[in-house]
Amino acid sequence: MEEKFFPTRALFWSFWANIIFTFGMIGYFLMDGLDYVYPNTLNSSLSAIIYVILAGVFVIDCTLQLIVVYNIDRNIDRYIFMVVSCIFDKVGSHAYLLGALFTATNFTSTNTVLIFNRIGVGSFAIGAAINMIVPGSSILYSWANTLNLLGSLLYVLAIIIIRVPLTQIIVILGDFIYIIDAILYMICWFSDRRLAMKQGEQILLLNKESKTSSSNSEMIRQKK
Repeated sequence: MEEKFFPTRALFWSFWANIIFTFGMIGYFLMDGLDYVYPNTLNSSLSAIIYVILAGVFVIDCTLQLIVVYNIDRNIDRYIFMVVSCIFDKVGSHAYLLGALFTATNFTSTNTVLIFNRIGVGSFAIGAAINMIVPGSSILYSWANTLNLLGSLLYVLAIIIIRVPLTQIIVILGDFIYIIDAILYMICWFSDRRLAMKQGEQILLLNKESKTSSSNSEMIRQKK
């Protein structure tokens, strides 16, 4: 771990979680957009495999988010809500992965796949709502959390509506909002990093002053 770029373990894991989240959402946006604009361009089997990979990416992302929560200060006001939110995200990501796997392998009926997808979108929406209970540490975090909730609610709406073209448009809109959300979270990450760097510099300065003071006191005692 490069300490100059990653001042804390939480920032290290959070960085990679944000990167994976961003690339995953870009992947969903491209796939959903391609399926809407040029339907049947990709072989159905290939498309299903890509969706399995993308769902697996978000399982990794949610796992990294849990590691981030494990490494942050447990005394902050939002800690318990962050833990519960991450758990719901974890459940949602695994449900999505199972739904994608069942679709790719034709292992079970369409109704079962739909149930897992509903569990997935429902869990993400609940997790995003819980994350909104206590406001973020900055206006950017508040905006990011709000967009996260909006994106998840659009997914919920899409799975309720039966009309396919409208559903596809709603999903693509949700993907786009999630991409903006990912960018905002990345900006928040750099803001947190800058703050952590400043705090680290202040601690080093205090330690240096303390050592200098102790050294001067020792020299005075020796002269006496």
